[in-house]
Amino acid sequence: MTTILTLPLAATVGFPWGNLVWVIVGITAFLFAVAGVGRWLAATHPDAVPRPAPVRSGGTVSSPGVSPEVTAVIAAAVHEALGASAQVTSVALKPEPSVSVDNLMLTWSLEGRRQIYTSHKVR
Repeated sequence: MTTILTLPLAATVGFPWGNLVWVIVGITAFLFAVAGVGRWLAATHPDAVPRPAPVRSGGTVSSPGVSPEVTAVIAAAVHEALGASAQVTSVALKPEPSVSVDNLMLTWSLEGRRQIYTSHKVR
């Protein structure tokens, strides 16, 4: 047993990164062990994984302010991306934030400061 471990270690004595190789091998072995334990637990405990509830088909989504065509496109995209178990319950438009004078003045002051700083020459 000791001969099996000492031969590769003896080969890496002159190599400055020899210990790094063993660290990478150890990390890889640890990750494979964790993945194996996870797969074993998933196989032996199937009730621990939550399953999505069955979906009623034929439900319609009525959203004020959104046309039925846009709602249909969103529902088709959700069905394609997440599968048949996903269901769109509502679609709502996000209101646009109002632009305040303070935000506009902040933008102008930042731009002026940027112009001042870029105009200076570094010696």
